[in-house]
Amino acid sequence: MSIKEQVEFVKEELTQDEKLLEGLIKVERFYKKNRLAILALSISVVIGGIGYGVMEYVKEQHLLKANSALIKLQSNSSDSSSLKILKEYNPSLYELYILKEATTNGDIKKLEELVNSKDETISDLAKYHVAIFKNSLSQIKDYRLKSTSLLKDLALFDEAYLLLKSGKVDEAKSRLAQIQETSSVKPVAKMLEHYGIKGN
Repeated sequence: MSIKEQVEFVKEELTQDEKLLEGLIKVERFYKKNRLAILALSISVVIGGIGYGVMEYVKEQHLLKANSALIKLQSNSSDSSSLKILKEYNPSLYELYILKEATTNGDIKKLEELVNSKDETISDLAKYHVAIFKNSLSQIKDYRLKSTSLLKDLALFDEAYLLLKSGKVDEAKSRLAQIQETSSVKPVAKMLEHYGIKGN
């Protein structure tokens, strides 16, 4: 390597060192200028992480308490303290439990309370069961005409059954025909149409 090449090499090294030193100086100036903001951001990230961890832990503990209460209620449905715990720690699960109990026991009063639930699924199922327990043709019809009804095909079947009981065979056939072919209710609807309508 010639002296000229060595001088160029040393110049290049010095240029790179200067750039590195210049970069470090810029970083140091930035840090000095924004030290408080960087510190505040770091502290807020740490506090946010700790807060998130605590919230997740609390949520998990609430879920465990609610699940424990539900297990106790399944073995003893009259356990009022478990019912209170379930309502406090998991209101949606509480409403679902009340819906199950009300439909099992035919408790129309509790079902009517659940109609006003914030949970749309529970409210929808409660409306359906209220109409069924009351054997109300108009309520079943109102339920099935709603676009958001979950049990539309079952409501059609129930409506057809009540119409058949009241001797309105043509209307009952019309309701049974509206049940979708892919519905799990369709085979039962075909049996009702075959045995129920032809038997009259």
